[in-house]
Amino acid sequence: MFSKVSVRSFATSIPRAVKVSTTPSTAPSAVSTLKVIIKNAGSKSGPAGLPHLAAASSFLDTVSKTGLRLKRESELLGGEYKSSITRDNIVLEANFLKENLPYFVNVLGNVLTETQYKPHELKEIALPYASAVSYGASSTPSFAALEELHAISFRKGLGNPLYFDGSKSYTSEDVAAFAKSAITSESVEIIGENVVEADLSNFVKQSAFSSLPEGTTSIKAEQKTYTGVESRVRKAGVTSAVIGVPVSPAQTSAYSLLAAYVSANLQDPHTASVETKVAKYDSASLFYVSVSSSNAAEVSALITDAAKLIKSGADLSAYKSLASYQSGVSVSSAPSTVSVSALNLAVVGDIDAVPHVDEL
Repeated sequence: MFSKVSVRSFATSIPRAVKVSTTPSTAPSAVSTLKVIIKNAGSKSGPAGLPHLAAASSFLDTVSKTGLRLKRESELLGGEYKSSITRDNIVLEANFLKENLPYFVNVLGNVLTETQYKPHELKEIALPYASAVSYGASSTPSFAALEELHAISFRKGLGNPLYFDGSKSYTSEDVAAFAKSAITSESVEIIGENVVEADLSNFVKQSAFSSLPEGTTSIKAEQKTYTGVESRVRKAGVTSAVIGVPVSPAQTSAYSLLAAYVSANLQDPHTASVETKVAKYDSASLFYVSVSSSNAAEVSALITDAAKLIKSGADLSAYKSLASYQSGVSVSSAPSTVSVSALNLAVVGDIDAVPHVDEL
């Protein structure tokens, strides 16, 4: 993980608009890390599931190397790579021995510029992999409930499903077209950990990163938000209930303070798992309290108490230190009270045991 106190240094000599930053290792190590962040290519940025398929298609056949060769060469050099998706971005990551930095810069650059998106690879590799990730995540009630909360709070954009769920069909041409539109010099940022900045900048200049196409500057669409709505999914097993509200970037500190207040004052759960958090995104955030338990009555009691705390309008000033610690950023300038009149609610499990949103 990156240290919260580490300072990134930025290189300005990279061609086009590719950003390069470095951060020191948190401990002496022979292992380095490169992260390539493709901004605004996450699940919010395309039709449901398509960005996840684009991420899952990374590190397959490129023009110069097969996916098998990429994997074998990486393993022989003591390295590994992976791709992942967030609501904002697609992230490619490589971990490797420090002396092999040039090879992995070239590999990552080629993956962005040369991936072929072959039909059989989509069918035989990317689709099964993305479907497995989706199934594994959605089988966890807390994740499923949080996905429902995103859906009702934002509807589109940040309300899109994080993973490919099979509800839509896409071709390899669809994936390739999305990748082409998303991967531009302006959208790519490279972050190196435990690498020499001058070396990284030089290798990037000599790699395929320097040939990324320029993108067009576009005005970001405002993320619409909704409150006072709910979703209830009946399902056997553990019950999860999540309450929350969409939050503008300017309100993030205030709601981080509210999250600290709720977590400190909510009654101790007996068998339940409780999470109080502000999920931060580029265009908006989502404050939420999630409760999961095999005891649906306990979920009901805890989520009801959490709603009362959120709506109490209490003085939060005593919780600023805790909020700063939990969120990793200072909230010293946040207002001491937060007014919340309407909540959103998502329930997965024994929906009969949990109150409706207008009853909280």
